[in-house]
Amino acid sequence: MTHAFTLEVSGIDPTRPNYVDPLYEAGCNDALIVVRDGVVFLDFEREAPSFDDAVKSAERDVIIAGGRVVRVRCCP
Repeated sequence: MTHAFTLEVSGIDPTRPNYVDPLYEAGCNDALIVVRDGVVFLDFEREAPSFDDAVKSAERDVIIAGGRVVRVRCCP
């Protein structure tokens, strides 16, 4: 099952060159990365058995990339 959600992330500096590389290398290649007013958002469509599993695995990937999840937003 595919689950759609957005993570607001801190600890990733969008002003640095190639800032997306650690995110993709950590497994966030199923996310659209958006920067709005200097804040990084990851729009996911992640396959997992449950919504919670999808969010937990995405959060784990963000941590591996050196970031921290500030907020989770569900998509309808």
